[in-house]
Amino acid sequence: MKIARSLLLSLVLAAGAHAQLGADSLGFLEQLGSDVKIDTDDTQYDAEKGAIVWSGNVHLELAGTEIFSNRAEFDTKLEEIRVTGNVSIYREGVLYRGERATYRVRTQEIDASEMRSAFEPVFFSTDQLDSDLSEISVVNTEGTTFTTDDNPDPDWFIKAEKIEIYPEDRVVFRNPKLYVGDVPVFWLPYLSQPLQEDLGYQFTPGYSSQWGGYLLNRYGSLWGDHSVVQFLLDGRTERGLAAGLNLSSQRWRGNPNFGKFQAYYAHDTDPQQSVVSSRAEDRSGLDQDRYRINFHHRVYLPGPEESTLYVDFDINKVSDEFFYEDFFPSDFRLDPQPDNLITLTKQHERGELSVQTRFELNDFYRNDTRLPEVALDFTRQPIFDTGAFYWGSTTFGIYEDNLSESRLNRLRTQADALESDIRLADQLAARLSETSGLRSPLGLDPANQESRTLLEDLRRQLEPSSFSRLYSYHEVLYPMTLGGAVTVTPKIGGGAVNYSSVDGPEPEHSTRGIFHAGVDVSTKFSKFYDDVRVPGLGLDGVMHVVQPYVNYSYVTADDLGSSFRGVDRLVPTNRLRPLDVPQFTAIDGLNSWNIFRVGVENRLLTRRGSGSHPWLVSNTYFDTFLDDPEFDRDASNLFEEIAWFPLPWLRTNLGAQIPVFGGEYSFTELNSGVTFMPTRDFEFNVGHRFLQDDPFFLDSNLLDLRTYVRLSENWGFSSFHRYEFEDSTFETQQYSLHRDLNTWTAALGFLFRDNRGEEETGVVLSLTLKDFPNVNVPLGIDALGGGN
Repeated sequence: MKIARSLLLSLVLAAGAHAQLGADSLGFLEQLGSDVKIDTDDTQYDAEKGAIVWSGNVHLELAGTEIFSNRAEFDTKLEEIRVTGNVSIYREGVLYRGERATYRVRTQEIDASEMRSAFEPVFFSTDQLDSDLSEISVVNTEGTTFTTDDNPDPDWFIKAEKIEIYPEDRVVFRNPKLYVGDVPVFWLPYLSQPLQEDLGYQFTPGYSSQWGGYLLNRYGSLWGDHSVVQFLLDGRTERGLAAGLNLSSQRWRGNPNFGKFQAYYAHDTDPQQSVVSSRAEDRSGLDQDRYRINFHHRVYLPGPEESTLYVDFDINKVSDEFFYEDFFPSDFRLDPQPDNLITLTKQHERGELSVQTRFELNDFYRNDTRLPEVALDFTRQPIFDTGAFYWGSTTFGIYEDNLSESRLNRLRTQADALESDIRLADQLAARLSETSGLRSPLGLDPANQESRTLLEDLRRQLEPSSFSRLYSYHEVLYPMTLGGAVTVTPKIGGGAVNYSSVDGPEPEHSTRGIFHAGVDVSTKFSKFYDDVRVPGLGLDGVMHVVQPYVNYSYVTADDLGSSFRGVDRLVPTNRLRPLDVPQFTAIDGLNSWNIFRVGVENRLLTRRGSGSHPWLVSNTYFDTFLDDPEFDRDASNLFEEIAWFPLPWLRTNLGAQIPVFGGEYSFTELNSGVTFMPTRDFEFNVGHRFLQDDPFFLDSNLLDLRTYVRLSENWGFSSFHRYEFEDSTFETQQYSLHRDLNTWTAALGFLFRDNRGEEETGVVLSLTLKDFPNVNVPLGIDALGGGN
C-alpha cells in the first residue's frame, strides 16, 4: 500500500501530546522512502540515540512488506528497524511470526530469531532466519523445525541444522532428522524435496480384482528450467511389470491439452482378462506386449512467444483397443477412442484459418481420415454500419471413412453366412423346379428377398468410401427492436456442397445446394416484488423475468441418398438439433427441414450481496415440424429445464422431456438431482434418471444416493448406492469410514458391485497425507489408479 510523504506530517499531528518529534526526526523518516505507512498508538524520538520509537499496535507498511508488533525502533544511524513483541511479518503471501526481528531498510532483508512461518502448506519454526524480502528467492534458516501439521504439538516434524526454502521450487535440508511424536526415526545428511506435486518420488500401493496387488511408482525431476521428466515403474500381480516415461512442459503447466509426451509399456501376463466380464469382447489376438505413445503440444510460430499462428499436435498410438480400459481407466472414460490430428491455425479477430490432417494410426478404431482439411471460419461480425451481421464457413478436404478391423471382420462374417444361406435356398429352389417342372416359390419368398436386400447393404458397408468435398455456407442476419419491446432477428443464408473423386457408393447429387431462411422473435417482461423476503429460503426481494421466444428455421437441401457414406454425419441423441446452419456440424447429414421452436424462459432473481442471484431459472420449449428431417414427426417432446439454487447448502436441477404431443418416436426422459446439507454434520445427494421408450437407448430407472455424516471432529462415514429398478439390479454399494489424524486421513471402505454377470467385492484401506501432497511423498490407495 502506498502513501505520500505528506502523510508523515499527519502522523506527527495525530500523535498529539505523546509525540516528541522534531524537524530532525522528519528528516530521518525520509530515509524510509515515500512508499511508507505507519500506524501506532504512541511515537517517541530519542535524539541521543538517533532513534524513533513506536509502541502499541505498531503496523508498518514499507516496500511491499507489512510488519505488526508491540514495539518498533528505527535506528536512523544503522538504518534498521528492530521490532519486538508478538511480531508478524507479511510479504507476498508469506507470514512470519516470532518475538523479535530486524528489518534492514537499505537492503530490504530480514534477520529474525525464534521465527516461525508458513509457505503453504509448509510450517516451520527457526532459531535464525535470513531472507531477502525484496524478492523472496530463497529463505535460509538455522536450527529449524519443519512440518505440515498446523497443530501446536505436531504429530510429525523434521528438525534440521539448516534449511533453505526456495518458494514454489524446492526445500533443501542439511542433516535432517524425521520425528514421529518425539521419537527420531530417520536421518539423512542431505535432502532436497521439490515443491511441485509432479516432482520427487511418489508411490501408490493398492489392490483390485483386475490388477491384483499393485505398486505404482513415479519419480519426477526438472529437465533444465523448462520441462519435468517423470519415470514410472509399476508392478501388478495379475498383469505383470510396466514402465513409462512422461515429459511435460513447464510453460503449459496446468493445461492438460498441451506440452505432454507419454510413453508406457506393459508386459501383460494376462491380456485375455476383461475388465467387464459381462461384455462380449474378442481378445484372442491380444499380445502380451502392450503400450501407448502420446504427444500433445502446441508450437507458436515463429515462437517462442505466443502468437496467432500455431501448430497443434494430438498424436496417440496404442497397441490395442482395450489398453486404456485395462491400464488407464480414467483416460478411457474421458476419451475411449483418441484421435490423431495435426492442425495449423491462424487466428484473426474476424475469423480463423486452419489446415488439419487427421490420419489413422490405430486400425481397431472406426475413424475418418482428412488428408487434409482446410477451413476458413468467419465469426459473427457487423457489416459496416448497416446494423446487419454476417457469419459463414468454407471448407475443403479429402476424406476417407475407415471401419474398425473388428467391425469389418464381423460384417464379413455376417455377409458370408447370409450369402451361404441364400445360395443354399437358391440350390433347393432349382432342384424343386427340376423335379416338379414348376417354378419354385422359394425364389419369390419375401424372407429370401429381405435376405438379398440385407446382403447388398452388408456388401455396401464393406466397400471403401472416400471422396473430396468442398463446402461453403454464408449467412446474413439483421437484429432489430420493434416498439422498444420485441426483438426480431431475420436471417437468410445459402451455400453448396460438392463431392468429387468418389470411391464407393455415389451420392445422388454430386453438387447439392443449401438455402436457409429464418427468424428469431423474443420479448421480455419483468416485475419487481420488493416485499417478498424469506431469509430461510434466501429471498431478499424478487424480480420475475419472463421471456417468451419463437425461432423459425427453413432449410432446403438436395438429398444425398441412403447408400452414400459421409464422414460428418448425425449421431443418435436425445437433444434437439441446432436450427442455425453454421452451428450444424453434420454437413453430410444435413437434410431439408421446416421447424418452429417455441419456448418461454422464466427467471426469479433476488438480491445477494452487492449483486443479483438467479434464485430459480426455468426454460420450457418444444419443436413443431412442418418438415421433419429425421423421423417424420409433427412435434417433438416438451422439454423442461429447471435449476433452483436458493441457498449455498441446497441446490436442485431437473431436465425432462415428456411426450405430451404423442407420435411414433415419443419417449419420456427425466433427469433430476438434489444436493442438501441440512446440518453442518450431514450432507446427501440424490440423483435419478428415468428413460422409457427411447428409440436409441435402453429403458432405465436409475437411482443414485450419496451421503456423508460427520460423526465427530475426527470421524466421518460416507456411502454410495446405485440401484437400477428396470431390471432390479443393485449395481453398486459402497461404505467408507473416515478418520482424521490431523496430518493424515485414514479411510476403510467396503465395495459391492453387480456387473450383471459377475459380482465384485472389495475392501480398500487408504492412508493419505492430506497437508503435504505437494512437497513430500503422498501415500494413498487408489483402486485401478486414475481416480476411481
